[in-house]
Amino acid sequence: MSAMMDIGELRARASGEGGASPDGRPATATLILGTGGAELPAATELAALLLRVPVAGVRLTEPADFSALPGHVIVRIIALIRECSSVGARVTWSLTLGPEQLDLIPRLDHLPAPNRITVREEGTIPVDRWRSSRRFGLLYFRKGPAFLSVVDQRPEFGSRILVDDPVLMDVFRRGLEGCTWAGLTRDPRCATAARDLVGRGLLLRIGEHCVTLPVHMRSWPLGVALLGGTLASAGKRSDDGTE
Repeated sequence: MSAMMDIGELRARASGEGGASPDGRPATATLILGTGGAELPAATELAALLLRVPVAGVRLTEPADFSALPGHVIVRIIALIRECSSVGARVTWSLTLGPEQLDLIPRLDHLPAPNRITVREEGTIPVDRWRSSRRFGLLYFRKGPAFLSVVDQRPEFGSRILVDDPVLMDVFRRGLEGCTWAGLTRDPRCATAARDLVGRGLLLRIGEHCVTLPVHMRSWPLGVALLGGTLASAGKRSDDGTE
């Protein structure tokens, strides 16, 4: 059984404190998030920490109950799971939905699959309904010098999108952390861009909050093992001109 660590210990190890190994890589430890209702870290902070201190996996201790949680917590959970996928960290989590929320599955199933999916009043449903359990790389983006290249292999969308409009790029990036819809649509140009991204399935609105959906593909996998929609590479190589 792997050792456990919390977000405080991960932060300490990333800063060189807390007795980290010389290379800062305690790769046998599992990061535990949300124990006892503890606040979840920001998604971009978690990604930066995991790039410095890789772990054996990330576990959300509390079920992600999208039928009961407030919108700002739901978008943070989605962003955290997306960032785990972007850095190749195995994530263990479970999902609960209300019967009226089943349409969230095809919007989110490019992300690492939950270990268990429960629909209130109906019980569990097969995890293989989650497409990333069968196919990796359904929706991701790469960064270029002044553009974002989005690859969408979901059948209902299926396109390669070059995002080079500064307003679209700004809205896309601000949505990565999860934010309020009002904050993202603060002026008419941003509002138009946000609605465009929602229409393309690249931005998800949950009530008065929203979050960017594509995974940041930082490097292409070599000798990759697919782990519930994440990647664990024996080696990686970067693409020229994008990251």
